[in-house]
Amino acid sequence: MLFVIPSCVFSANELHDRCSQPFNCGNQNGLRYPFWTSGREDCGHPDFKVDCSGGFAEISISSVKFRILEANYTSGIIRLARSDFIGDLCPKDPLNATFNESVLPLAPNTKLLTIYHNCSRAFPQYVSTDVGDLPCEDDDGRERMSYYVTTNLSSPLLDGIRGQLNDSEPSCKRVSIPASGPLLETLQKNRTRDNLQKALAEGFQLGLNQDCSSCLASKGACGFNQNSGGFVCYNLEGANNRARKKGLSTGATAGLAAGVILFLFLVLALFLQLIRKRNKKAFISQPELKALIPLKQYSYSQVKRITKSFSEVVGRGGFGTVYRGTLPDGRKVAVKVLKDSKGYSGEDFINEVASISQTSHINIVTLLGFCYEGSKRAILYEFLENGSLDKLITSKRPSIMDCVDLYGIALGVARGLEYLHHGCRTRIVHFDIKPQNVLLDHNLCPKVSDFGLAKLCEKKESILSLLDTRGTIGYIAPEVFSRMYGRVSHKSDVYSYGMLVLEMIGATKKDRDAQEVGNSTSSMYFPEWIYKDLEMRGSRPRTENGVSSEEEEMVRKMTLVGLWCIQSSPSDRPPMNKVVEMMEGSVDALEVPPRPVFQIPAEPLQESSTLSENISGYTEVCSMNVA
Repeated sequence: MLFVIPSCVFSANELHDRCSQPFNCGNQNGLRYPFWTSGREDCGHPDFKVDCSGGFAEISISSVKFRILEANYTSGIIRLARSDFIGDLCPKDPLNATFNESVLPLAPNTKLLTIYHNCSRAFPQYVSTDVGDLPCEDDDGRERMSYYVTTNLSSPLLDGIRGQLNDSEPSCKRVSIPASGPLLETLQKNRTRDNLQKALAEGFQLGLNQDCSSCLASKGACGFNQNSGGFVCYNLEGANNRARKKGLSTGATAGLAAGVILFLFLVLALFLQLIRKRNKKAFISQPELKALIPLKQYSYSQVKRITKSFSEVVGRGGFGTVYRGTLPDGRKVAVKVLKDSKGYSGEDFINEVASISQTSHINIVTLLGFCYEGSKRAILYEFLENGSLDKLITSKRPSIMDCVDLYGIALGVARGLEYLHHGCRTRIVHFDIKPQNVLLDHNLCPKVSDFGLAKLCEKKESILSLLDTRGTIGYIAPEVFSRMYGRVSHKSDVYSYGMLVLEMIGATKKDRDAQEVGNSTSSMYFPEWIYKDLEMRGSRPRTENGVSSEEEEMVRKMTLVGLWCIQSSPSDRPPMNKVVEMMEGSVDALEVPPRPVFQIPAEPLQESSTLSENISGYTEVCSMNVA
């Protein structure tokens, strides 16, 4: 990003004043960079010239028109849609357009919908739940089939049909269109023309340009340098011009400016270090908060009103207390008020809430707002009447007749973790998967919650550095205790998921199998008891006490998947996308895993179920391609 004072036709002040003013176009008001119209060439990116002639604001990329549906620079939401697919699912000769994400990045909840248009050869009658039919007519009124795929073509979920898709491609015209991830999930569950039309008409979401956001924060105006061919931040003329008037050369001015900037950086770094030592709560301005977190921010007094002065406690954890509350519009919410932890800075809080607020998945709890007021921090999320999974498997004492529900819960948790590990632009590792952190809605649909330990993962390297131990005893992977098992990574979540599934299995089997396994099970390590039970039952499901073979197969599938997930070596555990595939597939395709090396740490652990309340212990630097 360049911060320059232009020396061409217009002065810096003139360009700053011109480009800092938003403009209107068609049905859109308040447009700014990267969009521009004639006369504002210096204020926008060349690829984003807006055409206002048709009553709408449209841009053209690779000869494909995109309509601007929304441009809200306060909330940080920009939404576009393919103009040719609005109101027409079968446009004539649609083109592919490669979107320039270096200017406006796709939002994390934006996925790709692929349409195989005007196919001369039909797809196989049954391909996948990710593929839908789209009958269209040609110019002569004859029906020609098109097909759409609701999952990104690069997704491992399509590995099973990738060959069929590749074989069909020469007979079709393939067009990939960005679309809303939640609407594509709805389309996948109910493949209708109306849902497809809605997914295309409502468009896709983009994020703000980060260079421009930084420029605006410095009171500059965003633009494009025609000479250098790159982004430019127009700042008001000041000290640099005065220096030139005194006779300083351009090189001397640049050297002086570089020296001043370096000095200021050193002073700033020293100042920040001193501030961190005195108080680890990083100051973040309100404009920065709005840019980082697209959620409503509540004051602490508002949080008190929402919770009726914290009158109803619904849960307690290592990082805070959860209260029941009601928003002004009547919606029930859960409000988690966080403890003031020395190792959990304001910057940590903002970074994690910002990342999780951009997730959108049916099996991830939905954040509705937050409070960040000095040392007062709270998170507001959807309230789920059925509470947490641990209450279901302890108070309800589920029997084998609950296998269908428990299997659905286990599969939903797996899909949620697969989304965090593989579906987000930045991988999120949860680090505290346990029944208490799985919430259930009125249909027993599971939602992964409580990201108090979660950390972000850049898509560059492969492992996590471990500075302190944290998590919950019984669900912590062995590599957390000892490097002899391997490095800490997203596979630690896989281990915790396996222990969660095995606990669900244990809740259904313990009472029924107590006499078979014997009284000694109480002194056995829990997974070993599960493995012994698997060996005793053999490879064939048994039907007894009115239990169907289908239910027994569900239990066996969950058992095998759980045991694969808790293998001692992280490299032996499947990644979460493979776990989902195993859970959805046939039990006959699953091999019995090696007997895990069951070891409990020899050193006595803390009495609290949570080993540490410090958040600063992990810094994730893992690859999205790590197996």
